Amino acid sequence: MRGLVRGLEDIIKSTFSLGSLSMDLLHKTLFCAFAKAGLSLFGATDEQRAELEKLVKTIPAPYRGLLSGRLYLSALKFVRSLEDFLRGGSRTGVLEEASLQFILDFLRERVGKVGGVVVLDCGSIPELSAIACKFAYLNRNVTIYDKVFVNPVGATRFLTEQLTDFNRGAVLRYYAELLKEELRAKFCAKISTIDLVVHRHGMNLIDFLSSLNMEKIFEQIDRLARRDSILVTADHGYDLVADEHGLFVTHGYKGECPLNFSRIALFLVID
Repeated sequence: MRGLVRGLEDIIKSTFSLGSLSMDLLHKTLFCAFAKAGLSLFGATDEQRAELEKLVKTIPAPYRGLLSGRLYLSALKFVRSLEDFLRGGSRTGVLEEASLQFILDFLRERVGKVGGVVVLDCGSIPELSAIACKFAYLNRNVTIYDKVFVNPVGATRFLTEQLTDFNRGAVLRYYAELLKEELRAKFCAKISTIDLVVHRHGMNLIDFLSSLNMEKIFEQIDRLARRDSILVTADHGYDLVADEHGLFVTHGYKGECPLNFSRIALFLVID
């Protein structure tokens, strides 16, 4: 997992100068970098690459160069490392990190205490990376931990079903409350925006990104981060799928796809 973290740290360094941009544009640039990396490893068709290029062209020209330079290479390294991890390069680690008990033990040991907890329902790698990049630009200390929550089915239920072992109902807000108690935090929040957008079918990537309104999501997190240090995490991410219908996002996709991000959730601490 250390290789994954290094890859994300490289991405944050590559985009540090973009921190002055709007959150929506910063997020779109990162999303395109990951998507381009995923499509190149997937062996996408000309039509699928052209669809992504249509999205890339909505990014102002001065920033498009990042998508063929250091940012793209960092994203490519990350996607390769994630594929190796999920496909069994560290099978014991995958099984451990699918256990909520293991994750809670890890967070108590490594994080210890935070002021607040934010759980992003379906918060994926592009969103968590953009949040980390923006806070780093704002001179906040950002720590990306070298453990992730592994969600083998890429669905909320895999996490929430484990909550019953802790005498909690199988609802995601109870996960936020459990993390709050374990890390002795003062407040917690669950943000559902990303999951609600992902569940809308038939959207092309341009519509998907514009519907997210990352500016608003960041403002919600920033208001909490102004109060105290916060842990930001998720229950799962989403997948980028390329098929005969084009490119779209979903979570828990069962086939091969360019980005299989629904199977992990990162842990960030901002202080």
